[in-house]
Amino acid sequence: MKKVSFIATFCIVAAAMILACNGGKNTQKEEPNAMANTPAPAMETAAFNAGVFNGTIPGGATKREVSITFNADSTFSLKEAYLSKEGKPEHEMENIGKWSYNSQSKEIALAYRNLADRGTTFTIVDDNTIQMHDRSMQTPMTSGPEYNLRRK
Repeated sequence: MKKVSFIATFCIVAAAMILACNGGKNTQKEEPNAMANTPAPAMETAAFNAGVFNGTIPGGATKREVSITFNADSTFSLKEAYLSKEGKPEHEMENIGKWSYNSQSKEIALAYRNLADRGTTFTIVDDNTIQMHDRSMQTPMTSGPEYNLRRK
């Protein structure tokens, strides 16, 4: 019985470490033009006003505090923090990359600089609200008003 508990604990810790490494900053030295290797759809920034959006969304058993800055040069900075049961930020992650806007579907797509397994899009709800649709190997596509972020 102790052997089974040890194996289960080991698997949980290993999975948490993998998630932390994938979601955190990459400390490995990168090529200076690593972002140039990531293809991005044609940019249509005129139809979407860049800015800062934030909100608290579901994050598994807890909540996730999300803040994303869409820059006019089609780059973004995404900050996320899983909240403790007391509502305090615990595991914090920051990612950067390029964003593109599709005027036909009214969606923004992110191309992460360091993450290949995560796909994030946003649907434009109105001028001050976007809805985050996030997916990865561990998370199916998210949707619904509980994933809305508001312009700051």
